[in-house]
Amino acid sequence: MGSRKTHEGVEKVYAAAEAWVNRALRKDDSIFTPGKPIWTRELLGELRQRFLDQPDVGSGGFYSRLETQLAGSPSEIYQLMAEVLYVHFLIISADRMKGDTKQDRIDTVLGWSSESVQIPHVLVKGLEPGIGGPGRGFLSNRPYQVGFIIEFAEQWKTLESRESERLLSDPWNFKKFATQLNIRSEYMRKSGPLIWTMQREILLHLIFPDTFERVFPVNQKEIIAETKAFAHLVTEATDDVDRKLSQIRQGLETGLGREIDFYDVDIRTKWDSNFSPWDEYVRRAQAFVDTGKLDSEEIPYKIEIAEDLAKARRAVLTSSDTWAELLKEALPTNKANFIVWRQLYNLHQWC
Repeated sequence: MGSRKTHEGVEKVYAAAEAWVNRALRKDDSIFTPGKPIWTRELLGELRQRFLDQPDVGSGGFYSRLETQLAGSPSEIYQLMAEVLYVHFLIISADRMKGDTKQDRIDTVLGWSSESVQIPHVLVKGLEPGIGGPGRGFLSNRPYQVGFIIEFAEQWKTLESRESERLLSDPWNFKKFATQLNIRSEYMRKSGPLIWTMQREILLHLIFPDTFERVFPVNQKEIIAETKAFAHLVTEATDDVDRKLSQIRQGLETGLGREIDFYDVDIRTKWDSNFSPWDEYVRRAQAFVDTGKLDSEEIPYKIEIAEDLAKARRAVLTSSDTWAELLKEALPTNKANFIVWRQLYNLHQWC
């Protein structure tokens, strides 16, 4: 249940999120330098005062303004801000921001400190795959998204350990806590919750990926929940949009006999009237081309298959009895991923 992703490498994202929960939320520990108190109530309060209570809305980019805001901070504040950015970046898929870029941004903040701190290799790997593309609004409103993490964590630190453990074992009460925060900074309050609620939804998924969907814009959640094509799947009345999505997912998976993602083409076309499958295909194809891996990953093995098929063809033309085995060898099930596996299996049986 839920939309935990399983594509290559994404388990590293969830592992990194779990490390953050265990070290920073269950304790006051650091995710970069375990054993060093970084996620403390006092440091979070100071970071809020420097970053949110004295916002720099002048010229320059996010990082140039941030450097000014944090100037003169103790090393722990720089490290805490870098770790907050790490949590913020975790969700962003590689086609929107490459892992190297994320690491470079975090290293920039760490470089302002008088103490040398590096991101552990295992956590660097967690930055690479990402889970989704939260969109331009999320990226352009970074101060508010980052601000929400700080506000959330500071208020989390007011809880007794028994209460925090109770919430970490109960997704729905955890959600209640996260959605009922008393936002302290005027900067955040003036922006309005619509600006930073996406970061809240992202945290819900990162911490409880088997309960809360990989759908981060609240308006998209509401559209899915109210889609007529899914209405019959909501069998238990509830005002909670995430509980509705949970029922819809269960109904769809039961009916289709497979795990689903609300962004699967056949599912998305039911709830998103503006969605174009062709545009999505082109976007993903372009993102793969931009990785520079097209030549190395998609061409050599296909040329090898073509050469093996040529051998099978020659066998047919010369009436050799070896053609069937050569054809099967040319199209092994672990290579010929451009043929639907059921059709490939049938071809092997026919041979």
